[in-house]
Amino acid sequence: MFGSLLVRHLGLSSAMLLAGFGQVAFGQSDFHHLTVNAGGGYTAITGALGSKLEGGGNFQAGAGYNFNRVFSVNGTFTFNQLGITRSALNEANEPDGNARVYTFTVDPKMKLPLFHGFGPYLLAGGGWLRRTVEYTQPTVASTYIFDPWFGYFGPVFVPANQVLGSFSQDTGVWDVGGGVDIPLPRTGIKVYAEARYYEGFTNNTHTTIVPITIGLRW
Repeated sequence: MFGSLLVRHLGLSSAMLLAGFGQVAFGQSDFHHLTVNAGGGYTAITGALGSKLEGGGNFQAGAGYNFNRVFSVNGTFTFNQLGITRSALNEANEPDGNARVYTFTVDPKMKLPLFHGFGPYLLAGGGWLRRTVEYTQPTVASTYIFDPWFGYFGPVFVPANQVLGSFSQDTGVWDVGGGVDIPLPRTGIKVYAEARYYEGFTNNTHTTIVPITIGLRW
């Protein structure tokens, strides 16, 4: 539930700090060695995993170091909240479930010349991935509330999910992607739109996902 709320509100709470683009072919903005970013969006499932998992939301946060106006190295954390297909649930004889994919990668990044004021870039790298699959069933849980309007304090029953089973796997991952930075006038902040392809070396079926993210960068 925390992951779903986090993904749902990520667009409103993205905050960061960005490295400037270049001069001459790369623009005239200020240059910063340190850069941070945050954003979120939609994660698509690709390959054989598409018959097991369903796409969902993602949250991304990162920081990096600009060596110059063209080359930087960035560390990026992503959280992906995913679903499980009905066919996979039927195969496992489970009523419901969800999946989560976490990644942390280190990615060399190359900025390309400005194009109509936009700053395209390419990146590739690798790191760590964790995939968690959790089977659940609907239930109710008891909790206590205080309602000052009616003057009631006591137990109530609310919908909840009972976890029937959960398993996780940690493995290596590689990623490749690209995006574009769009400067916001007189702020030093840029909106970015980015897509990456991740392939994690999980057992039986590799974890192959494509997060598409929109966020802010300083």
